[in-house]
Amino acid sequence: MDPGAGSLSAEKMPQQNCDGADKEEPISTRKMVKEADDNILQQFEQAKDDDRNVPAEAAGPDVGCVSKSTGPPSVAFSQQSRQSRQRSDSADLQRRGCLRRCIWYHSQQPDSAIMLPYWLFAYCCQVVLTAGAFVFFLLLGTMLLLQSGSLQEVIVPYTANMTEKEFSIEKAFEDDVLVYYDLSLFANHKSFAESKDRRIAYTFLSAATCTHADSRSWVRLRRGVDTTFVTKVEAADGDDLIPCGLVSLSMFTDNFTFYQDTTAGWETLEANESDIALASDEEAYGKINSPLQGEERFYIEESDRRTQTWLTPSFFEHWKVWYRTPASPHVRNLWAVIKGGLPQGSYKVQFQENSQIWHDWGVAEKRLILAQRHGLGNRGALGAMGGLCLALAAVEVVALVAMLLTPRFCRSSRPAVQPERQHL
Repeated sequence: MDPGAGSLSAEKMPQQNCDGADKEEPISTRKMVKEADDNILQQFEQAKDDDRNVPAEAAGPDVGCVSKSTGPPSVAFSQQSRQSRQRSDSADLQRRGCLRRCIWYHSQQPDSAIMLPYWLFAYCCQVVLTAGAFVFFLLLGTMLLLQSGSLQEVIVPYTANMTEKEFSIEKAFEDDVLVYYDLSLFANHKSFAESKDRRIAYTFLSAATCTHADSRSWVRLRRGVDTTFVTKVEAADGDDLIPCGLVSLSMFTDNFTFYQDTTAGWETLEANESDIALASDEEAYGKINSPLQGEERFYIEESDRRTQTWLTPSFFEHWKVWYRTPASPHVRNLWAVIKGGLPQGSYKVQFQENSQIWHDWGVAEKRLILAQRHGLGNRGALGAMGGLCLALAAVEVVALVAMLLTPRFCRSSRPAVQPERQHL
């Protein structure tokens, strides 16, 4: 029996159905792609056989050399195979619905520009990294919350009708004591934060305008009951409000004096109100010039002339602190520093100036806070950062549990070689 008789190709073998009648089989897209790949492979094998059968002297001096225009046969084969796969994917995409085509299009990811080792994306490595991140954020958040709880703070609330108030310190302050004033005020509102004087401060990309707060008439209209502030503003030359804006117009002007109860009576405590602003504010407010000799107020230069402001040297540091609007609807600004700490005992604060305007603006209670100095900030900042770290730890533990319970979602389910191309 001829050995080649049983190796007839599929093209020469007629296909018959079970009842013996010839019937044309519908050809799918995948079948067409597979047949195209088989034809390419046969052409590649035939070309290799022809190259081996051609004598060297008949082939000429360039035998065995690869054409620069077409490239090696393996490259041409891979390019044609890639094109056939693209045609197959395009045909499959056309058969999908509009929604599935949209999902498929957005799920395609470009090649990553981050050259990391492949083992870093392995399942076990991802589990270890997630567990490490969880432990890190958990420890960091716990440490910050513990530090926040260990900081000592004494809160002294007061209202507009008070002239003095006594308070006590149960535990001594060993280091310098920071004195803050605390207000519940929506100072982070966009219209309020942008109401500033661009002639005074450098504004990088933020907007600044003084609409409805650019003259002394607006001061008398909005803050006329606060005679102390109106007097400060009207003492300057001209009729303009410089610095203008709602931020300047709402300046906190309360003034305090602290006393300690001793055997000799109430002893005055020195509160240092200088150098309470940030060091960068010196450059940020560089347009404001110090008073000349014999003058009491700062001035700015515009159009080759000097314009006097209502700011005085004793008030300038407080203004710089107030001019930095907070990011939250809660104002907590530094007012002074009491050097050397405070021992345990009884104390008293006298309100040299206690503006009524805050009660009219809806701030029913103002607070003085005596806090311990800390390198990472005050108790509120440490508590907020600790809470954020614990929230990130919770996200990491949820991801870790999901990776441990459902590993099939974290491992690739695509085989290394597609079944219809295993013969290649």
